[in-house]
Amino acid sequence: MHVLNKSRKHKKKDHSNSSNEEEHQHQYQHQQHQQHQQHQQHQHPPPLHQRKSTILGFGKALFGLRSTIRLHAKNENGEEHTIYVEESEDDLRQIQRLINDQDLDTILQLGQEPMQMLITAAEGFRIEAGSPTVSNQKRYFYNGLQDQDKEFYYYCTYFFQKDHENYIAVDENGVGPIILSIQTEENAFGGYKAIVRTREGDSRVMVAGHKKKKKKALEAAGIKLNNNSLKFRLVKDQKLAKELCSLETQQVEFVTNYKFGVLFCLPGQSENQMFNNVQGPHCADFDEFLNFIGDRITLEKWTDFRGGLDVKNNTTGRESIFTKFHNCNIMFHVSTLLPYTEGDEQQVERKRHIGNDVLLIIFKEGDTPFYPNLITSNFNNIIVVVSKLTSEDSRTFYRIAFAEKHNEGSAAPHLPEIPIFPRDEHFREFLLMKLINSERTVMKSREFRNKLSRARLDQLRILVNQFKD
Repeated sequence: MHVLNKSRKHKKKDHSNSSNEEEHQHQYQHQQHQQHQQHQQHQHPPPLHQRKSTILGFGKALFGLRSTIRLHAKNENGEEHTIYVEESEDDLRQIQRLINDQDLDTILQLGQEPMQMLITAAEGFRIEAGSPTVSNQKRYFYNGLQDQDKEFYYYCTYFFQKDHENYIAVDENGVGPIILSIQTEENAFGGYKAIVRTREGDSRVMVAGHKKKKKKALEAAGIKLNNNSLKFRLVKDQKLAKELCSLETQQVEFVTNYKFGVLFCLPGQSENQMFNNVQGPHCADFDEFLNFIGDRITLEKWTDFRGGLDVKNNTTGRESIFTKFHNCNIMFHVSTLLPYTEGDEQQVERKRHIGNDVLLIIFKEGDTPFYPNLITSNFNNIIVVVSKLTSEDSRTFYRIAFAEKHNEGSAAPHLPEIPIFPRDEHFREFLLMKLINSERTVMKSREFRNKLSRARLDQLRILVNQFKD
């Protein structure tokens, strides 16, 4: 586009002064070249190593059909910002160089040193202690939290206090109670959002056309009825809508609030001895780890997620460790912060909380491998063993391993070939994400799925009986 030509005043050409014309032509070509360079810089940002930013973290993003890397960075002025780059091998290498080079060299060095196993094989447990299929160079490339759709208030957002219909029915000797919600206004694509609730959970589906919407919604949800002539009853009472919003709130809170146990283990200790450990100078590394995974909070008058701890009378201790991660709240039940009962070998009060946590972190001192069957609680299904390592330049690294009772497979992100990580924000993101994904995975196991299904069945029965007349 010759914009510069248009801005000039039109004059008659002076053929006797060709040098003046050549000068104008040279200036024009120079300006065009500068414009082209600016356009190229806009289209193709400079390589990562030329950008004056410190990379704080990164993850994957998707623009249309192009997969990109989203970088969380800080510029020279300390301002945080986001950079998007294409997911090419060159960029992956640059990111790894910017973030991992120094740490990777240390990890490989630590991994080559002879050391005892972190965790031993145990009957009933599946061990994850590092996979040769996951290289340490790409240990931080993963897809994020699983089942994120369950964190969203779908009914409260798209249905509650908007035009829709709620139906109830009971498929005796089959699916059981069913509560169906369908929008009454067609969307721009000619479809209707619908939610099919059964004992197995909520199915969010889209149905096309305004005829036989209930049947189409059931088919889209994969529901096979025992009674093909099942009659749905339309419930116009707005109290049901409020109850359904309350039910969804409970479901969202269930998948966004977590209680993780944390137990301090000295070399060669039994379970009871671990539960009898108290705060002291010997807990310095343990305290360092606690400060890494969360914030130390005062329980009295605490107003956020409390994880079953007393926030009024200090009966469960004065302090705890808490953190927020993405949309989730995590309260850590820390053994040494829970009240110690003099003369109680079992430390029943501590076990009452930690023994009922699905996931338990063991911070292990010394070189003795941890034996998962030392933990006798049937509810502790995931045991995470963490041990501190120190590099030659006195930096802290953590070695981790997982032991799991369920057979659903290890949750992402998977441990790399050498499961050793530097004490930094990248590892903290990795660890907290794996803890949450691990608990979400165990909830899909038969044992927990059956428990959740029974509780859900009772909730739906109460609602259907309440609004059947």
